[in-house]
Amino acid sequence: MYKNVIDIRREVSQEDLQVLMSIADKAFDNRAGKVENSSTSPYRLVYQGGEREYGCLEVGMLNLKREAKFLNSVAAWAWVDDDPSECCDMLQLFTKKR
Repeated sequence: MYKNVIDIRREVSQEDLQVLMSIADKAFDNRAGKVENSSTSPYRLVYQGGEREYGCLEVGMLNLKREAKFLNSVAAWAWVDDDPSECCDMLQLFTKKR
């Protein structure tokens, strides 16, 4: 099982939250497939799947990385993998200065 868990900053307005959710949904509906948000919490987005969805999840992450408005509204973003050594903090990775 592979999972993107994205927490949106609590100070984001409801209106902006809807825009961010739309951006994320579009990112995970890509050329590699489609994965839907399974979270019931409005400020948490969870996109998960198995081997068949792995490519879609990767492309979705890269699509979101390019969305400055989205990235600036994220409080935490974790990639969760069945193999604990593969889990990582995507927000730290995507916002690291080179």
